[in-house]
Formats: sequence, structure tokens, C-alpha cells
Amino acid sequence: MTRDGKATKYISFCLLTILLGFAAGGIVWVILQIMQIGIGLIWTAFPTALGLGPGVLGVLLYNLIVCFIGALFIAFGQKHYGRLPDTMEEVLGRVKKTGHYPYSNLHHIAIAALFPLLFGGALGPEAGLTGLVVGLCYWIGDNLKYRNEEITALAEAGFAAVVGVIFGSPLFGIAHNLEPDDRSERYGQKIAGKRTRILIYCFGALGGMLAFLLLGKLTGRSAGLPRFGFHHAVGVDQWMWLLPLLAIGILFALYYLTIEKLTRIAAGKLSGHPYICSFIAAAAVAVSGAFLPLTMFSGEHQLETLIDSWQQTSPTVMILTAIVKLALVSFCINFGWRGGSIFPIIFSGALLGYTFALIVGMDGAFAVAMLVSSMYAYIMRKPVAVVMILLLCFPVTYIFPIAVSAIIASKTPTPFGHRSGCSANH
Repeated sequence: MTRDGKATKYISFCLLTILLGFAAGGIVWVILQIMQIGIGLIWTAFPTALGLGPGVLGVLLYNLIVCFIGALFIAFGQKHYGRLPDTMEEVLGRVKKTGHYPYSNLHHIAIAALFPLLFGGALGPEAGLTGLVVGLCYWIGDNLKYRNEEITALAEAGFAAVVGVIFGSPLFGIAHNLEPDDRSERYGQKIAGKRTRILIYCFGALGGMLAFLLLGKLTGRSAGLPRFGFHHAVGVDQWMWLLPLLAIGILFALYYLTIEKLTRIAAGKLSGHPYICSFIAAAAVAVSGAFLPLTMFSGEHQLETLIDSWQQTSPTVMILTAIVKLALVSFCINFGWRGGSIFPIIFSGALLGYTFALIVGMDGAFAVAMLVSSMYAYIMRKPVAVVMILLLCFPVTYIFPIAVSAIIASKTPTPFGHRSGCSANH
């Protein structure tokens, strides 16, 4: 093929990537809208219509009924269609290992991704949406007769689009694709090996964000984490708490990883009993939500409220909610309520950061930025991706404290080995 022919093919491939990213953004938008409508009906409209009061017993009874109904659907689907959806890291791991991702069951993946979110699971939407779009990319690539490496590039661009849309951070998906997945890889080697793909990732993320912004005008819904205000302190009075905040972030990251391992072992002993596993997760969600309502759901929308009300919230309630929510994420994922863990981890870190700020009297946003970045980076082990996602919700003046805490935490040794992401059940 001539140089002009290669250039034409590359340009057409990039245009396809933009269109694919746009389609991915549209898919994400539709599913998130369905999720929000369903959550509103199940958890707001129905209780109101039933005249459900604020009493704990009434809430607990309603939670148990709803969560057990959800458990039936989830277990039925897993018994007949397999353990769906894959987590975000499982999707990428499968692509990396086999160079392919199945697309014959995309409708099952979409349904399986929705149910745990609709019925109150402490989960984010990124897991099912990643598998759905990556599978779609392979279907398109196979039907257009692209080579395997070209289809994988499409799939990774689709991943960048999905993650960029969900978290409102296009650079997060790109950075996640380019950071090393384990100790055998190096930054320079991985970037050098994917130089021709970087532009493709950018086009995919661009298409996804464009679709979401255009469709979002219909509902007024914005993507990603809420934004912290720009009027916050960054000075010696805040930096003096660097080491305690790092230590707390790493300590709770270790707590999360420990609970994840224990629940994975326990769930493994019940692997042949999807209904039992699903009901255990349902009971955990229902009971936790009755006494600590913020333990339910991903935490994205609850964080908006927390930013405005943290100074009027009990430190005891915040720290208990963080402890229970981190455990609940692992219970949900390992006992069959499959989903993402990024939003719940960030929300739990925000609760802990605000609690620390109330106790010592420091700036709340600074404490949250340091604690979330250290906890998330220790779990994820990808500091650049952590910085990319957090800079979308914190002022740009926080880039240095976020980067410092993320780098230190990601380089801190862990007894759990190197982890290529925050979805823990690999």
C-alpha cells in the first residue's frame, strides 16, 4: 500500500473511531437515563405512594422486599446466562489476554448491568457499560473485516469513550489505557508502543463526550463527579496534615482490600449457589441502607449533597457510612451484584476526608482531595489516571497535593500485590 493509501486508511479509521465514540456516548446516556428513572420510581415514587414514613422499621421492611426482588432477578440471570457483567478490569484483562471480547450476549450484559444499580447496590455503572461498548466495538470490527490489532485499538478507544463519559473526564480513559498494568511494564515502553493509538483514543473520547453533551441538553444531566468550588485554602496550614491524611487513606485502602479478599473467599465457597449469594448481598444492602442511607447507590449524586452539608453532618455518621460502604462494595461485587467500584470508593474517601476536616478544623476540600487520591491510588496503582479523574472535580490549584498523595500512595508497598485497577475481583 502506498503512503497516501495508508494515510487515507488511517484517517478513515480515525473518523470511524469518532463515530464509534459518539455511539458509545449515546449508549451510556440512554442506559444512565433508564437507571435514574428506575431508581426514582423504586426508591422515591413508590415509597411515597405507599405512604412510607421515616421510621427505621418501615424503611427496613421496604428495603428488604425491594432488594430481595432484585436478588431474584439477578440470581435468575446469572444461573441462566452466566456471571455478568464483567468488571471494568476484567473486560480489559480479557481483551489483553485473548485479543477479543464476546458480543453475542450484549443485551444480557445491559440488563445485568442495570439490575444491581436499580435495586440499591453500592456500585458504579462503569462495569457493565465497559463490557457492552467493548463488545460492540469487536462486533463492528469483525463485520468490517479489520485486523485483530485494529479491532483492539477500536475496543480501547471505546473504553476511553465510556469511561470519559461516565466520569466526565476524557483524559481518565486515555491515561488508564497508557499506564502500566503491572510491574513488568514501564511508562515509556507502553506509551512508545501505543504512539499510533493515542490519537485514536483521543478521537474515541471526543466522540463520546460530544454525544453525551448533545444528548444531555435534553435532560440537563451533566456527567461525572460534582465539582468542588475554587475558593479553598492551599497553604502550610493544610499541608501540615499531609502524612496523617496519607496514612488514613492507605489504612482504609488496606481495609477495603482486606474485606474484598475475605468476601471473595466466602463467596467462592458458595459459587454454585447464585440465589444464596444474591440474597446475602441483598440483605447487606437493605440493612445497611435502612440505618445508613448513604451506603446505597454509587455515591455520585450523594456527593453533591455532601459537599453542601458536610459541616452539618455528624462525624460519627460519616465515618460509619464510609466503613460500611467500603465493605458493601465488596459484598455486592463478590456475592453476585456485579458493578463498578470507582464512584463508591471516591465517595467513601470524601466522607473520611470531611470527617478529618471537622475533627482538626482544616479546609474540607483539601482534606478530601488528599485522602481520596491516596486511598484511590493505593488501590488502583495508577497515579496519573487518579490525577486525571480528580482534577475534573477539584480546582486546578490542587494538582500538586493530589499528585503528591497519589504518587506516594501508589508506590507504597501493599501485601495484596500490584493491582491494575480498583475493581478488585480479578
